[in-house]
Amino acid sequence: MLILADIIIALILGLSIGSFLNVIIYRLPININGNKNINLISPARSFCPHCKQTLSVLELIPIFSFLWQKGKCKYCQMAISWYYPLIETISTLVSVLIILYFGLTIQAGLYLLLVYLLIALFIIDIKNQLLPDLLTLPLMWVGFLYQMQFGDLSAGVIGAMSGYLLLWSLYWAFKLLRNKEGMGYGDFKLTAALGAWLGWQQLPYLLLLASLFAIGYFLLATQYKTNQAFAFGPFLISAFVMLQLLSVNMFSPLQWVMTT
Repeated sequence: MLILADIIIALILGLSIGSFLNVIIYRLPININGNKNINLISPARSFCPHCKQTLSVLELIPIFSFLWQKGKCKYCQMAISWYYPLIETISTLVSVLIILYFGLTIQAGLYLLLVYLLIALFIIDIKNQLLPDLLTLPLMWVGFLYQMQFGDLSAGVIGAMSGYLLLWSLYWAFKLLRNKEGMGYGDFKLTAALGAWLGWQQLPYLLLLASLFAIGYFLLATQYKTNQAFAFGPFLISAFVMLQLLSVNMFSPLQWVMTT
């Protein structure tokens, strides 16, 4: 019964936060880019990004509203982006895994904050090539809090400082050699935040994996003759997730549930 209760709580939490993440992902870049009429709390109700029609309560139900409306806005019939239900689904699945693994604990809460922030940063950087301070800085402070409670705070602080300074140095070296920017300041802050979580010991592995992912993407883009600029943040986040999965077997709760 306790396992079932945890799953129900995780489902409700994951769906609700996933829906809110969609609001952040849509509104935050618009606000940063100069539209002060839209922010995280105003307008209070969500609306269609195409026709601006305010959505009803039924149209705000995560995942199910997308299926019910067959992927189209009820009012203007424009297609609803696939990333809305995808983000809600990922948020829900990861919430269930984390709560099954850690239980309803402080450690689970910190990991949930980590995942939710990473999801928002990943999508925002892909869509807008932007890593907002409003997300990267809380990610770093939550990392320090996690290290304070469950790890090594000094390693986290050194990891954050080293991550920032290393990418800052690479940025200026590239700019001096090529006379153009290779990455943005948001990448420095994201690396600092991830360094806070990992500690300085794993920072080289993070940067190596992220670089390999970026090189692989670049080679594919070259093969398909795609000249579009790409963000480095998603590669950093992907490398971080891989390191976390290697250090923590997140799928053991599923094996435990299936055998009981």
